[in-house]
Amino acid sequence: MKLRALLITTALLAAPVAMVQAQTETAPAATSAPAATAPMQVTDPAQFAAMAASSNQFEIASSTLAVERSTNQDVVAFAEQMIADHTNAAQQMMPAAEEEGITPPTDMEDRHQQMVDELEGLEGEEFDAAYIAAQVQAHDEAVALFQSYSSEGPEGALKEFATATLPVLEQHQEHVHGLSGNH
Repeated sequence: MKLRALLITTALLAAPVAMVQAQTETAPAATSAPAATAPMQVTDPAQFAAMAASSNQFEIASSTLAVERSTNQDVVAFAEQMIADHTNAAQQMMPAAEEEGITPPTDMEDRHQQMVDELEGLEGEEFDAAYIAAQVQAHDEAVALFQSYSSEGPEGALKEFATATLPVLEQHQEHVHGLSGNH
């Protein structure tokens, strides 16, 4: 049962990277590498803001579930940190986006909502394993997104936000990769 949840979650999480590649001009037309390891190139401010907003919403929603459902104290502590840090990131991004004339969507992308829906159907160790797998993928994607935008995005408030937020996301990525070794 754990394997099924992990495979479903992994499949749902791998799709967005392939979608971003298909939407960007700099992505190769075909690659032999798995979609989850391919570099993400996002330089459009509106696209970056929409993806970052959805990512923050996913982090908050999935981590709220983890606080409610997990009995693993390491998972709960990580989830609480994700809620605090991603709420803060969402609050910091809004004025940066507004400064650039962008209003990020208030709803999660469908793929993020599907991942939350999948987590809602799980309990116990099965939930913990799926949550950690989702967090690994989500943070790998977020780090790639923020690295891309902070290095290649146009100068402005969103680029400054991406650059300032990247070290926190890298810490999250390292932490959740460490947790994934425990599950």
